[in-house]
Amino acid sequence: MLKPNLLSRLFSRGQGGPLVPQIYSRVVNRPLLVEPAMADALIDGWMRGGVEAGAGGEPRQILERVGNVAVLDVSGPLIARAVEPVCGVAPTSYEGLMLAFDEIEADANITHVVLRLETPGGEAAQVFDLTDRMAELRNSKTLIAMVDDYAYSGGYAIAAACSEIWITRTGGVGSIGVVIGHREVSEANAKAGIKWTYVHSGAMKVAGNPNEPLSDEARGFMQGESDRLYDLFVGSVAQYRGLSVEAVRATEAGILFGQNAIDAGLADHLGTFRELMTELQGGAYTRKVPLREESMPLEEEELPDDIEMPEAPEEGDSAALAGMHDQSGQLSAEAGALDPVVLAERCATHGLAALTATALKERWSTSQLEAAVERAQEIRNLCTAAGMAQLAADYITAGAGVEVVRSELASRLQQGPYLSNRQSAVGTHSTADAWRRTMKKIGA
Repeated sequence: MLKPNLLSRLFSRGQGGPLVPQIYSRVVNRPLLVEPAMADALIDGWMRGGVEAGAGGEPRQILERVGNVAVLDVSGPLIARAVEPVCGVAPTSYEGLMLAFDEIEADANITHVVLRLETPGGEAAQVFDLTDRMAELRNSKTLIAMVDDYAYSGGYAIAAACSEIWITRTGGVGSIGVVIGHREVSEANAKAGIKWTYVHSGAMKVAGNPNEPLSDEARGFMQGESDRLYDLFVGSVAQYRGLSVEAVRATEAGILFGQNAIDAGLADHLGTFRELMTELQGGAYTRKVPLREESMPLEEEELPDDIEMPEAPEEGDSAALAGMHDQSGQLSAEAGALDPVVLAERCATHGLAALTATALKERWSTSQLEAAVERAQEIRNLCTAAGMAQLAADYITAGAGVEVVRSELASRLQQGPYLSNRQSAVGTHSTADAWRRTMKKIGA
């Protein structure tokens, strides 16, 4: 027998209720970036009354200040838009985090932001809008993800968008994947003597409803959307972490802990929240993201034969040192080129490790590097808008121009797979509309 307070929580007509429809509408037939086992346990706890109702409260991403450091608590399941709390504290929302970042950006006194993460992930909707916003904020603030003790799926998408990631020895990251759950109750209905009949217009209008077995068309549509978001997720992590798309896909949505996560390039430093805050408050924060193996600059013996590394001056030769480097780490103005070591480091930092050899051979200047970074970002944006984020790395490595990429993406979209893969699922007209919208996004 259900307790009265549980009945009230499940079927309340008050603000924020009823609870069951809210949970159902957010998790069923919708793509989620969430660790499935933890999500199941959480939902089951709500449904069975394992989570007691409270008086409500503010979202958990309350902004805390410690000197020049802002701390954001990102805990529990993640949702797209803020909601009124229906049981205790409201879930963390991407919308709420976006507002917090607006506040942080406007405060010149904040130099570092710590996102303290303990989340299994959540909704896919709007998460990449948030991570793009975070990538912009990284240009003016240092964002540090503190994983104590887990940041899975959508939670890891947020962590990956930070400047660097700290993780505890028992902390876990990963689950880079997408899941869509479908609940089918037709057999239960039959046993109860219930028969559902839908009168509808549009072949896909009732596709995926819970009262009928999942059709091939509905399954195909769900799989296509899952694959599309998976490409976005993988491409996002690869871009922000300086990893290859292949390396991210190779995790197969698995989870890595502690030092293993660092070794795989999914985290940077081993430590606790207390250790991180102590270091941040101890003076100038000097940590940097370590260059991962696949992003490491070429060893001197591996450089092309026609590249001459500058000879190091004698330790006491201050004039030579002054002539070689200015305060920005560049070679003297006469030379114009960036120092090879600095150039290799900056290529890795901006996700251009594959272009390091070319940059060194051509002795890129700061303006050349900035142009390459801008071109790479435009290409990533175009590929993402076209739903082909996985192609960006190859275009960038090949040195393709932005207009060439735009033209090739338009050609790929016109060749037919984009239409044929979705036509059976969403119908000719809606697919054509989606195709036109995509073409418009890439400016074709």
